[in-house]
Formats: sequence, structure tokens, C-alpha cells
Amino acid sequence: MYWICFGDSAKGCLSVARHRIAPDMPKEKIIALLDDYTQGDIRNVGNRAAREDILFPWREEQDADPAWKRDYIDRHWEAFGRLDEVDEAVVWAAGGNAVEQCGLRYVVSRLHARRVPVWLAEVDEIPLGEIEEEDEWIGGAVSVVTSSRVLNFFLRFAPQPLVRRYAARVSRRGRSERAKDGRVRYSLVGEMEQGAARYFYRRRRLLTETEQGLLLTEWKRMQEENAPLRVMEAGRPRSAAIDFYDQAILVCVPEKEEAAAQTVGGALLKIDQELGNRVGDMLVFSRIRALGAAGRLEIVRDAPSYRDMTIRKIRS
Repeated sequence: MYWICFGDSAKGCLSVARHRIAPDMPKEKIIALLDDYTQGDIRNVGNRAAREDILFPWREEQDADPAWKRDYIDRHWEAFGRLDEVDEAVVWAAGGNAVEQCGLRYVVSRLHARRVPVWLAEVDEIPLGEIEEEDEWIGGAVSVVTSSRVLNFFLRFAPQPLVRRYAARVSRRGRSERAKDGRVRYSLVGEMEQGAARYFYRRRRLLTETEQGLLLTEWKRMQEENAPLRVMEAGRPRSAAIDFYDQAILVCVPEKEEAAAQTVGGALLKIDQELGNRVGDMLVFSRIRALGAAGRLEIVRDAPSYRDMTIRKIRS
């Protein structure tokens, strides 16, 4: 049995959760695909040249570490190749997340030809009372960043056991704040607390031949359409034009000159809350560049990163 997920955060979450729910499963059997199949040419997602700009969109950043880039890309292609050794799979995916839903459809298309049994652990809502209490500290935490500069200063020099206890406290508080009507909703697997994993794992289900056939058909249709984007609509991914998110981005552009980072952050939140899609920061940044080139916003100071670029609305 293999677990398949999408992204580094999801793999980290599941690597910790397996100690509780599948302690005998080697961590090497958690396969994380890092590519984002909601963007770019998906006619052949094994084409390294065609996928590299999507797989690693931070290439223009001046502080991008070449060694980290190489390691990141290599880890994806190693995971990509290891799908051939899968004999049975549990795919972890959030129901409303386009990246994970497109990933699910690709994985099913890859395993279907070999008639590999595929289970789906769909991460969505969980009653607050079903979340198991976590440890008193988060073992993997090395630092905590808050909105308080004073607190950040003290945490920077605090002993590691104290930092890990504080991280667990922040996690529990965040969970309570996210709860609505006694339930917590996750938009991606990497958001899930380790204490919630057992709940979703118990509810995993074996995809029927009919269900796999539908997922395969949807993937093939999106491949044939090969649109620039894939987005969620009515619970399923569909093809979309490259300007699908532009209006949401433009609404967040400030009247006065500000760092593009402010617009990126605001647009990510707006797209999530109003359009029901989770997208990456670099997709939004690429659209800011395109909108600037098209004269729909003003790039006051250009820069390789959105932290250093400044923008504003076009002055009438």
C-alpha cells in the first residue's frame, strides 16, 4: 500500500500522521507529486522541458538557491517515476482543491491501465470533537513567526522545547478559530492537523470502476482542451482561460504605490473565499506582470520578486 499526495506540505503532514494511523508503513511509501497540473501544458506531464516553469516558478528570484531548485525538481521526478511501482494506493486529496483534484485524476489515469486498486481519503470537513488531541509540542517546529515583533524577538532566542510547546498552542488556537458550527474545514491536505488524519483515513473508500472511469474521462478531456488553467467549479475541475483570476487580482491593486506583495496576498484570499479556488502566489504574480504589460495596472518599480516590485492602479 502506498499513500499518494500533492505537495511538500501534504507529505510532511502525512509523514507525521502515519505514526498514529499506520505505524508499520514505511515513510518511503508516501509519494508526493510536486507539480501543479492546474497550470500549463498537460498533454504530456512527463515532458520535463514543458513542465519546468510550472514545477519551479521561482527561477527569477535573486535569492533562489540553485541547489534547492535542483533538489526540488529531482524529488518530483523521482516521485513521478515511482508511480510505476504502486500496487495499491490511497490518494489523499481535498475535495475543493483544484491542484489536488487534478492530481487525483492524473494518478487515476496513470494507475488505471494496470488495474491498480485506488482508495480515496477525501479531506474536507471534520467535527471539532473528532480531532484527536495532539502532543504537547510540535516536534518538527524550529521557529514561530507571529504578528508581534516583540514576541518574535523572544521566540527567536527561546529554548526549542518552549518553541515547540508554543507552536502546538498556536495550532490548537487556530483550529478553534477556524471552526464553524462545530466543524473544521480544510482546503488542502497540508492544512490538516495530525489529530484529524485518522478521521479521514477511516472514511477512505475504494473507487469503483465507474468512478475511476469518470475521473479518467475528465482528465483526458482536460488534456485535449489543454487550456492554460484548470479551476474548480461545482466541485469538479474544468478548463479555464489564462485571465480567469484577473478581475479578482485587479480589485486588490491599491490606489497608491505599494509592494506587489500586498496585492498578491489580498488576491489569494479573495480567490479562495469568493471563487473557491486555492492558487499559488507565483501564478498571481505572473498575472500582475501580464496585467502591467497590458496597461491594466501600473508597475511603478519592477523587480524579480513581488516583495520588491511596487504597483498601483492606473491613474485616470
